[in-house]
Formats: sequence, C-alpha cells, structure tokens
Amino acid sequence: MRKVTSIAARGAAITLLATSALAVTGAGNAHAASLGAKIAGTAKKQVGAGPCGLNGKGSFWGRGTDQTGSCGRNGTEAHPWCADFVGWVWWKNHVGGRMHKLNDLASSFTRYAPMHAKPKIGDAILYNQHTRDVEDDHVAIVVGISGSKITVVGGNQGNPGSVSTHTWQSYKVGSWANGTQKISGYVTPVAG
Repeated sequence: MRKVTSIAARGAAITLLATSALAVTGAGNAHAASLGAKIAGTAKKQVGAGPCGLNGKGSFWGRGTDQTGSCGRNGTEAHPWCADFVGWVWWKNHVGGRMHKLNDLASSFTRYAPMHAKPKIGDAILYNQHTRDVEDDHVAIVVGISGSKITVVGGNQGNPGSVSTHTWQSYKVGSWANGTQKISGYVTPVAG
C-alpha cells in the first residue's frame, strides 16, 4: 500500500475516517429508531393467538420481569394477560431499561418509565376501564399512527380474549378508545 504523502490525500483520509466514525455512531441511533418497528412487527405476528401462544406452543411473559405467564392449566388463561403479552414482545426485541419492574398488571408499565402523551410505534398504551381502585388496567402496543388515529395490538382483547388489532379514532390522552377504555398515556421502551 502506498504511503499518503500529499496534504489533499491526508485530508481525504481524515474525512473518510470521520465519516466512518459518524456512520458507526449513527448505527446506535438507527437501532433505537428501528426498535419500535421491530416491536410492532413481533406483535402483529401474534394476532389470533390465545393465552398459550399460537397453536398452544407457550406462555407469554417477559423474561427478566416479575410476570408469571399467560398460559394456565390445560391451555387456559392463567389470569388477565395483557401485560404478559406486552412484556413478552418487548423481551423478544431485547428491550432494556427497567424490565424487572414489570409484572402481570398493566399499571406496572408506569414503574418501567414515566407516561407521556405523544405515542411512538412500539410504545405501550395504557388504558383505564372504569376501575376505581386501579388507574391503568389494560395495556397494548402501538403498531401504527396515521394523523390522529392509532392502531394497537394487544393480548387478552376482545371476546374471547386473544391477541387482536384495534384502530382508535384518537390517540389523545383522556380520549375514549371505545365505550369502556379511556387512554391514560404511553410508555416508551428503551433499547437494550
């Protein structure tokens, strides 16, 4: 290899090295930006699954959490499992942060990170279903945002409870997603 001797060649080499360093630094930002899309993709792939996963192949729960799992005896629901589903999807996508703070309750997501009002793809969306003694009693995952509309995928939704998709007319905190669920806020996962 020839030695770089001219000032112009040295300048080009320095520019090339700086550009390479920026590309490597940008890779971390790109990973964080793509985390939401990966979470949404994982959630969508489970649509139709019951508490024991597709074809009864396993329980939803996030490893490294205090969740106990969605699948009970004989393939039945162990308990309301919306939080287990969201924890599992985040775990499958290597979410970091305070995952150990999550348990089987939707409200545990407020211990993971503070709630905010502007949703992002991959966020947990928290709802209140008129339960007096519990602030947030349902959680799902934001998989799409279009104008003021929001699309979510969640476990233990619908009748019978399964993984399903819903689109709401407004993502605003305090608005009614449907006749029984009021949007409380959003929690953003952190890349692990």
